[in-house]
Amino acid sequence: MMISLLLILVLFEQVCVSPVTRIVVLPKPYEDNKVKAVINEKFFLTCFSQNQASTSSLKWLSPSGQPISNDPTLRIYTALNNQQLMLHFEKLEPTDAGLYACQGVHDGLPDQVKIELTLEKKISFHDTKLEQFIKAGQDQLVQCHASSIPGPEIAWFRHGISTNLKNDHKYQITNDGLVIKNVQIEDEAIYLCQASVTSTGEIKRAQINVQVMHQPIWDVKPIDTDGVNGQDIVVRCKANAKPVPKYSWFRNGIMLVGERYVFTADSLRILKSNVNDRGTYTCEAENNSGKISANFRINILVGPVIAPLEEVRVLEGNEARLKCIVREAFPKAQITWKYADTLENISPSSDSSIEIVADSIEDSNDNLVGSWSELRIKPADRRYNRNITCVASNKAEVNERQVRLIVEYKPTLLINSESKEFYYSWLNVDSSGSSGSSSSHVSRGASVLMTCIATGEPKPQITWFFKTEQIKHDNVKYILHKQQLGLSQLEVIPDGLEDFGDYQCKAENTVGSSYRNIELRMATSPSLPPMLVLQATKPESVNFQVTVSNEAESNGGLPIHTIKAQWRFLNSDWSNQNEKNFPVTNAERLLVHVGALMPDTEYLFRVAGVNKVGLGKWSQEIKIKTLSRRQPEPIRVLSQEDCTASTKCYIEWTSDSNGGSPIRDYLVKWRRLSYKDSSNKHVDTNRLGRWSDVVVIKAPITNYEITSILPNSFYEVDVVARNDIGPSASQPFRIRTLPGQIGELEAFRKPNESVINRIILICGSIIAAIILFIIIDVLLLMKFDCGLLAILTKSCTNQKEITIDFKPTPTKIVQHTNKSNHPYKPISQTEDHTGNASIPLRPKENV
Repeated sequence: MMISLLLILVLFEQVCVSPVTRIVVLPKPYEDNKVKAVINEKFFLTCFSQNQASTSSLKWLSPSGQPISNDPTLRIYTALNNQQLMLHFEKLEPTDAGLYACQGVHDGLPDQVKIELTLEKKISFHDTKLEQFIKAGQDQLVQCHASSIPGPEIAWFRHGISTNLKNDHKYQITNDGLVIKNVQIEDEAIYLCQASVTSTGEIKRAQINVQVMHQPIWDVKPIDTDGVNGQDIVVRCKANAKPVPKYSWFRNGIMLVGERYVFTADSLRILKSNVNDRGTYTCEAENNSGKISANFRINILVGPVIAPLEEVRVLEGNEARLKCIVREAFPKAQITWKYADTLENISPSSDSSIEIVADSIEDSNDNLVGSWSELRIKPADRRYNRNITCVASNKAEVNERQVRLIVEYKPTLLINSESKEFYYSWLNVDSSGSSGSSSSHVSRGASVLMTCIATGEPKPQITWFFKTEQIKHDNVKYILHKQQLGLSQLEVIPDGLEDFGDYQCKAENTVGSSYRNIELRMATSPSLPPMLVLQATKPESVNFQVTVSNEAESNGGLPIHTIKAQWRFLNSDWSNQNEKNFPVTNAERLLVHVGALMPDTEYLFRVAGVNKVGLGKWSQEIKIKTLSRRQPEPIRVLSQEDCTASTKCYIEWTSDSNGGSPIRDYLVKWRRLSYKDSSNKHVDTNRLGRWSDVVVIKAPITNYEITSILPNSFYEVDVVARNDIGPSASQPFRIRTLPGQIGELEAFRKPNESVINRIILICGSIIAAIILFIIIDVLLLMKFDCGLLAILTKSCTNQKEITIDFKPTPTKIVQHTNKSNHPYKPISQTEDHTGNASIPLRPKENV
């Protein structure tokens, strides 16, 4: 019993009295003195004593128990730094894992700390290509190798991490990668190979682009192609395959070579094709998985070649035949006919005189084909006398050729506005007598130009006859003009009555001849007097409406060119008449104005028409009494509304009636109506506008330039005509000035705006002075116990003596007075004024 107690005491002493280690190792180990490090990385351990004075001879021992050298050229070595012994690993390797010890001597006794170095390796992919090719129709492996310490877990995904692949009938996950069973084109995608370590939380993914290799499949299969002779032909041939296929082209089994063949990735171009390029071609696409081919045919189309067409002549009433021959074409050309001028198709269905006959040659698959078509017209008349077009077309192109069909017929003489049935002339009377006088004698007559127009095929020759005798050009009585086929003009200058009558026009060609009489008639002065209707009566003038006849018989065969108006006093005769001529235009009605009449007076008026022969019959006389004297009629404005300047404007007017009394002068005044503000909007200023002073313009002046007006404004202008009876009625009109340089607010400020501004300024100054006085008074009261008023009046009872040098500044008072007796005066636009724009002007007169 005693022995057992003794042993327990000894053990307790050894446990309690034995010294604790003084050696420390960094980094601080975690459970069971373990330290973690990463393979292929640098790493070091530090060993030092807590009591450096009592501990010495530190050294590191390897897992095999051997001391580690301090040679820095080694991968693993020790180094002493400030009494700390460091163990360096330049690059950790898997074999470096193990139990390391740091030993020392403490108070003469050995001391050590053991550290277990455990190693980890980050995830890495090796022997893993990011683009891999697999073959269709077989089981194929998509390789993925990942390594780490601890070892990784492998997972596979397709189209992102949302699709996790599992072992099933389609996929099998192995240590070498992912096996895809019975690979199809649809299996081509982006796959993710994921490696993860649960203990470290590390995860990495390799994105692998899997391409499925397969033999070519047609995307664009070549088809039979029609080419046009002389043009390029392009045939497309494209296959889908992995890898990209190689294309080969053949014609009749022979590979195509030469500069005329241009090959691209998916097409064949034949340059400037010709008929020899027709045949069967093959496109072949091939890769290491297989090849496919497709045959197609190229046909070379040849546009129609039309033989030249010769002019066709036929007599009217006979049958006309036009034949169009196509020498060659592929495929066979279709032939149609149309009129060249109207492009209207010629068809028996629309014209019973038409018949079209064509050949019956059938089309050929390989050879060029000719064809023909014959157009038959029976009976042919002059309406077919025109150019006709033969149109030949096929799939290659459309060609045309014209032929002239000439239908011959005898001449036809035309009657129209140029070629009339009758013409007028007259015999001139010399100055020794008047028309109808027994003492007058006739000189040469007025020349007249007669026209004869004829149609026919061939174009006819025209000759003239008078009384069965052919007229020859003599340059005296008969002058021939425009002697050409189908047209002739005869100028006749009659000597007497025997030169009037029927003239014959003869048109002749190879088919026959035709005649027509053209009458030369004697023209006279107008036989039907014009119709005179009163329109208006004024003190000094009257207005009539005159109606003339356009009928040749009423006007003597010649148009009326002048209306002669005559008037006289009621108590006089026509020997004392006044007259005036008015030119006649094409209108049937003519407005006639007769002025310079006397007021309140009776007149007789009559009119007559005048043609080239002379004066016609007078109209019925009309009795008219002018109005009595009165004020002038309102003026009529001649100038434009828009002015040509911004501060002045030129106006012009006229007076249509002076009221039977001469106009003495004109009274002009104006006022502003509105203006445009800065936003270009009109501002009404009727409440501001005031009439200007009246300006008197002495007659006969009928214009005036208004000045000193404001820009960008509308003004109302009133011009009144005045005679001895009185002024005319007022009829104001508007003018508008151009924009100017004066600001809108400154130019159109109200007249009392400046006064208001001055009152506000004065009141503000007084209020500011009162406030300043109060402030100074309070400050003096706080310092001297006396306010400013007490100091100024020397009534301050304070003991302090205050000396103030106060010298008030005298105030200069300016009294504003009118500089003229008139309350307003004109303002120059260059001055700066704050008044309103309605500025009255002093009265003035222009003589």
